[in-house]
Amino acid sequence: MSQEERDARLGLTGLTGAERAARMRLLTEQVRREAAAARAALRAQRARRAAGRAAADTSAPKRAGAEETLRAT
Repeated sequence: MSQEERDARLGLTGLTGAERAARMRLLTEQVRREAAAARAALRAQRARRAAGRAAADTSAPKRAGAEETLRAT
């Protein structure tokens, strides 16, 4: 991708130096916010999975005990 194509894609064509710098700051802030939101979503997803595994681990002995009780009867 050429410099001109990249600038057009980012909306930087026809801007003055100050406008270009301001646009770059806005784009950088937007990318940082999106990345932070994605990281937070990933952390939440991992926490839910870990909680689900922990719940499954604690309920596994109960299920095993119930199965043994059923077999004994």
